[in-house]
Amino acid sequence: MRQTNDFEDNSGGLPIIYMALGVSFFILAILGIVLAVNKKPSGKNNMQTVSSVKESMEETESSDEAAFGKITADQLDIWDMYPTTEEETTDEEETTTDEEETTTQESKDDGKHFLIQYSDGSEEWVQINPYWEKNTYDFTNLISNDGRLKYYSDGKKVSFLGVDISRYQKEVDFEALKEDGIEFVMIRLGARGYKTGTLQLDEYFHENMKKATEAGLDIGIYFYSQAVSSEEAIEEATLVLDNIKEYKVAYPVAFDMEFVENDTSRVETLTRDERTAIAAVFVNHIKEAGYTPMIYGNAEWLVKRIDMSKFKESCIWLSEEADMPVFPYRFEMWQYTKQGQVRGIDGFVDLNLSFVDYAAR
Repeated sequence: MRQTNDFEDNSGGLPIIYMALGVSFFILAILGIVLAVNKKPSGKNNMQTVSSVKESMEETESSDEAAFGKITADQLDIWDMYPTTEEETTDEEETTTDEEETTTQESKDDGKHFLIQYSDGSEEWVQINPYWEKNTYDFTNLISNDGRLKYYSDGKKVSFLGVDISRYQKEVDFEALKEDGIEFVMIRLGARGYKTGTLQLDEYFHENMKKATEAGLDIGIYFYSQAVSSEEAIEEATLVLDNIKEYKVAYPVAFDMEFVENDTSRVETLTRDERTAIAAVFVNHIKEAGYTPMIYGNAEWLVKRIDMSKFKESCIWLSEEADMPVFPYRFEMWQYTKQGQVRGIDGFVDLNLSFVDYAAR
C-alpha cells in the first residue's frame, strides 16, 4: 500500500519529481562539459603531430631531390640483399671469357700473325717476321680431286705429285705408282738412332732406288738426322753422298731432323742455334757435291726449333696436314697428308706437292 510521505517534500519547496529532473539535467550538463573539454585538447595535439610529420617528410624529400634528383627503386640498398645466384655468376663469367677469347682470336687473325700447332697439342699465334721471304702462292688455284692436289697458274698445272717412302712401306710397286699419277718419290736413305746415335742405312734404300729408276719416276732423297754436333752432321752427309753417287737424283736431298713422339730424342738437348748450325753443315756438304739441298719440317720446327732464315739458298719442304697451308713463308714442297692412298703401296702413305719442276733443271 502507498504512504502519503513517500511523495511529499517535507521541506515545503518544488515537488519531488521536478527536483529529480533538475538534478539529472545538471549531471548530464556537467558530463557533457567534461567530455567536451577532454576531446578538444586531444584533437589539437593529433593535428599538430600529423602536420609536423608531413612537414618533416616534405623537407626530407625536398632535400633528397635537391641533392640527388628523384630517387628510384634501383637506387635503394634493398636490392643488394638479393645477390646473383652462383649459377648465374658462373654463366656470366663464362660469357665474358668467351668474348675475351674471341677478341684475342680476332686480334691475332689479322694477317700479321699465323697459328702454330705444337706437337703436344698446344697452339700459339706467332707474329709473321717481315724480313723473312714469304711464299706467293694463290691457293684459290689449288684443285683437289679424290685427295689428289694440283696447283694451277694461268690455267696450266704447275705442280707435281709425289710420295715419300722408307722401309715402313716395305715392298713398293713403283710401276703401279707411276700409272696412278705419282710423278716423283722422296726415298729415305737412312737414319741416326734417336737414343744410341748409331747410323743406319735404310734396308730398302737400294732396292727402292733401282725400282723407282726403272719405273721412270723422278727421285729425291731424305735423311733422318739426330746429329748433336758438326762432326756427326758431316758423318751423315758423307753417308748420303757415298750411297747416291751411282743413281740419278733429280729432286732435292733433304735434311730431316725431328723430335720423337712419346719419347726423348738426342736433339732435344740442343739449342735452336745449335740445331741450325748442324743443319747448315749438312746442307752445305750436299750443295758442294752438286745436289739441291732441302730442309724438312713443320711450322713448329722451321720457326721455333731452327732458324729458317739461315737457309736462303736451300729449298724448304713443309709438313702441314691441311686442305690449304697457312704457313706464310717460302716453301717449294708441301707434305699435305700422311694418310694418302695410292696403288702400289699397302696402307697409308705421305702425299707431297712440289711447286718446282726439279727434273727440268
